Amino acid sequence: MRGITKLLDSLTPEKRLLIIGSAFVDVIVHVPRLPLSGEDVEGTSRQQLVGGCAYNAADVLYKLGLPFEPLIPVGEGMIADRVRESFRVRGYPLRIYPDLGDNGWCLSFVEPSGERTFISMSGIEKCFRPSWLQAVTPEEQDLFYLSGYQADARNEAFIAELLARKRPDAKILFDPGPCAGRIPERMMADILCANTILKVNAAEAQILAPCASAEDAARELSRMTGGAVVVTDGAHGAITAEDGKTVRVPGFPTRVIDTIGSGDAHAGGILAGLMSGFSLPEAVLLGNAVASWVTAQEGAATAPDLRTLQALHSK
Repeated sequence: MRGITKLLDSLTPEKRLLIIGSAFVDVIVHVPRLPLSGEDVEGTSRQQLVGGCAYNAADVLYKLGLPFEPLIPVGEGMIADRVRESFRVRGYPLRIYPDLGDNGWCLSFVEPSGERTFISMSGIEKCFRPSWLQAVTPEEQDLFYLSGYQADARNEAFIAELLARKRPDAKILFDPGPCAGRIPERMMADILCANTILKVNAAEAQILAPCASAEDAARELSRMTGGAVVVTDGAHGAITAEDGKTVRVPGFPTRVIDTIGSGDAHAGGILAGLMSGFSLPEAVLLGNAVASWVTAQEGAATAPDLRTLQALHSK
C-alpha cells in the first residue's frame, strides 16, 4: 500500500462518479451535555450550514478538484433557497423539483467530546423518483455513492430502477449510517448484491455482525454480503475486508472538535481514491486523512483542498 503523500500526488480521475443523496440545512448547537427529559441546557455556540450526507461527500471531491455528477434534489421553500444558493456558488447542476416540498433540515447537538446527536426533519430527499435518473444516465457511470437515508421504503421504486440500470461492473459505495436498522430487508439485500462496498462504523458493524473485534466484524460482514466492507474505527483508523482478507488501515493524529460530517467526508475520500484507480485500502487511507482534518473543524462540509492535505502530510 502506498503512503498518503504518494496517493495525494496520484489523484487523477479515471472513473465516472454519480453521488446520490440529500442536501439540507444543519443547525448545529454545541452543548456542555445533552439535556435530560424536560430539562433546559444552554448551548455555547450555534451554526447554520448547508450539509447532508451526499453534500458532505461531494464537498471532498469539489475541494480536491475531482469531477462528479450529483443527483441531489432541490425542492421549494426556505431551506431549498439556502441549498440552491450553495449549489450556485459551487457550480453544481440544479435539479429542482418544486412540487415535492422543501428540503429537509437537521438539528445537531455536539458535546465537548465531539460526539453528535441528531434530530432530523425529512424533506424532498425521501421523495426520489425513477424519472430523475434520465438526467444522469446510470449506464455510463463507473462508481456510485448511496447514503442509507435514501434507502427508504418511500424511495423503493427509485432504488429498484437505479440497480436495474447500473452496469454490473460499476461499484456502489453504500453508507447506511444510523439508518441501517430501518432499511427494508429486501432493499438492503438488493443493494448489497449489486457489486457494493458496504461502509459502516465500528458500532454499526457490531449491530449488523456482533463479534469480538472490529476486524472480526468486518470479516464476518464481508462473508455475509459476499462483497467488500469498510469499517471505520475512530482514532484507530479503519479496516477493509474483501476476498477473505482484512487490512488495518492506520488513522492520523487529530484533535477532535466536531464529528459532524466526518463519516461523510471519509466516504468522499474513499470515492476520490476509487475513481483514481486506488486499491480499496489505499482509498480508505485517503478517507482517513480527509476525515482526520474534518474532525478537527467545526460544522459540516469542511473538507480540505488538495494543497492543504499535501502540505499537512509533507512534514
